[in-house]
Formats: sequence, C-alpha cells, structure tokens
Amino acid sequence: MIHVAFVRAVMIGREGLHRAVLLDMFERAGATDAVSYISTGNVSFRVEPADVAAIVESVESDLERLLERPTPLYVRTLDDLRGLLDDDPFADAPFDEVHARLVTFFRGEVPATIELPVDAANGDWSVFGRRRREVVSVTRALPDRQPQDPGGVIQRVAGQPVTTRAIGTIERIVTKLDGAS
Repeated sequence: MIHVAFVRAVMIGREGLHRAVLLDMFERAGATDAVSYISTGNVSFRVEPADVAAIVESVESDLERLLERPTPLYVRTLDDLRGLLDDDPFADAPFDEVHARLVTFFRGEVPATIELPVDAANGDWSVFGRRRREVVSVTRALPDRQPQDPGGVIQRVAGQPVTTRAIGTIERIVTKLDGAS
C-alpha cells in the first residue's frame, strides 16, 4: 500500500537533511519505493498498513538524532489523499479572493477543542472545514502584504503539533503517484 508522510518543520538541504538522507531513513526503517517531493519533506513509500507505526517511529527517531529536535511525521494513505481531493473541501470557502488553500494534518483525530469556523481577527484567514484528521483553511489574497496563515493558532488551540500543506502540493503528489501506478 502507498503512504505519504508529511514531515513537520523541515526543509530538504538544511540542517544536514538532504533528500538521500531522508529517503535512506525510510528505506532502513523498512519502507520500499521511497520518493521525496518538493523541499518541505513530503515522502511517498510502500509498506503494509500493519508496519506504518514502526516506520514512523524509526524515521522520527532518526530525524531527532540528526536535527536534535522532535520532528513528527503525519502519514496518510494515497487513498486518504484521493478522498480528500474528491471531497472538494474548498467548495464552501468563506471568501472568493483566496491566496492559499491549506490542509492542516493531525496525528490523530481533530480535537473537539477546535470549534469551527476560526477566523483571524485581522481577516487574513479562516479555518472553516473539518475532516476526521484534518482541518482546511484559506488565506485571503491581499493587495499590500502576504497574509498570515493559521497554523500557529490551530496548533495552540489543538494543544499539539500539526503540519500544514497547500492543497496544490497534495494534488501534485497524488497526480505523480497515480501516473506512476
């Protein structure tokens, strides 16, 4: 089965974390066909569902040794990501002038402490949609500045680390994986 790991808070090529190093971590942990996408630590790999937890534990341990800080993985199956895209989570976005469409991944279920919608006081963003293990948000297209994103607020409200990706990143990964199948 194909899985995709979204590695939190890394940039490939920094802090000694090169693409080959990251892929080797997955392969040594028992994953096969590991492929890296973009520079923000997105890796697809094949593994039996029963072995995912062991892969995650091993790679997180290797990352912590290398980076000297906890670096969690957020893993979804390719089918999970296809389902996310098929659900068209941005169809009901609260405003039209959108700068970014974002998906925030949780390790487990989205905590009940997150009551939607959550809107930025300055109007920069809105977290408006929920799935079992993700929330979706949009940032406004502003003429005079880059909008803030809601990741830090989501993390504080949830009381746990999360990681966020643009929907376009997820679309590109799914398209590449579907083309390779």
